[in-house]
Amino acid sequence: MIRLALLGGWLMSFSAWAQNLVPNPSFEELIRCPHSFSTDRKDFIVPGWISATRGTPDQFHACSWGEADVPYNWAGSSNAKTGKGYIGIYVWMSRTDDNNYREYIQCELAEPLRSGTRYRVEFYYKLASYAVYAANRIGLHLSAEQLSYDHDQPIDVVPILSVEADSAITPATGSWEHAVMDFKATGGERFVTIGNFYSNEQTKSTRLPQRIGKSNMLINSAYYFIDDVSVESLDSVPPITPSRTEFSSEHVELDHDYILKNIQFEFDSYLLMKSSFKELNQVVDLLETNPTFHVRLSGHTDFIGSDEYNLTLSRNRARSVADYFISKGIKPERIQSFGFGKARPIVLEKTDEARMINRRVEVRFTAPEPVGKF
Repeated sequence: MIRLALLGGWLMSFSAWAQNLVPNPSFEELIRCPHSFSTDRKDFIVPGWISATRGTPDQFHACSWGEADVPYNWAGSSNAKTGKGYIGIYVWMSRTDDNNYREYIQCELAEPLRSGTRYRVEFYYKLASYAVYAANRIGLHLSAEQLSYDHDQPIDVVPILSVEADSAITPATGSWEHAVMDFKATGGERFVTIGNFYSNEQTKSTRLPQRIGKSNMLINSAYYFIDDVSVESLDSVPPITPSRTEFSSEHVELDHDYILKNIQFEFDSYLLMKSSFKELNQVVDLLETNPTFHVRLSGHTDFIGSDEYNLTLSRNRARSVADYFISKGIKPERIQSFGFGKARPIVLEKTDEARMINRRVEVRFTAPEPVGKF
């Protein structure tokens, strides 16, 4: 039986569509197709996600022609839970020197969680088919501050969502398993971190005798795929009033949203039109002039079409702008992109003019303070 540590939370039915605050939640967005496993934390370049420690998570995607393909890759054979991509992390490793090697993935939510609001937090995980060991622990932590550690050992925090199985092997082992909980936010939580937060002594592991270890790296390890991460509100929350300030490179304040007025896409597409390049180049120039600035992009659509369709389209359009910046030399780690679909209209009228106003990409410049725990 799997126990979920529901810290201040409860499970309840939830069928209404809600905004997933996690960027790139199923790891479909790419900066480049992965070719193999990561050997350095800097090799893990996935839009919206980073490694929280010196551990080296791995990206898998169907666009790859190498060892990081989906469904066939160096860690085993598995289709994605949805889409064409997923992430792989070590959650347990047996070593004679008592080195508790761990890997963690981390993202920043589209907005901080609101105090007293109920949220559903969930992700899917699956033991890689070439992993010789299974482990009984994996979890998700929410924090107000970014976690950044200069080591590859367990992170000493208590996850808000903690999966602890009675044994390392359950009837679901080897298939996509679901970790989910509902909880009430303290307020201000904005970073999600996923991995095993417990030591080898606190983690049960079991060797799977039928597995011979087709990958040398997995002979003494429990390695899991991660997909479909979600943080969604269960309550109706007051809408955020969007800004109507248009971007001007001569007047920019940090942590303020600006509308990129002249950004245009092909009809019903996320392909940028050439008429967009002039304003985008102004943003590039600003980022080059201010190398400490980071940029956050958010895509918004009008009211035509389903919620799910518009959410996907808005994400893709924000990602297209991010890709343009990267093509001009802006480092990917300085860019975040989010999609809000039609959830944040500037005007509520359902007219052609309102549609044009609501269909937009917004930009926010930030200057993150250095973080780190050693």
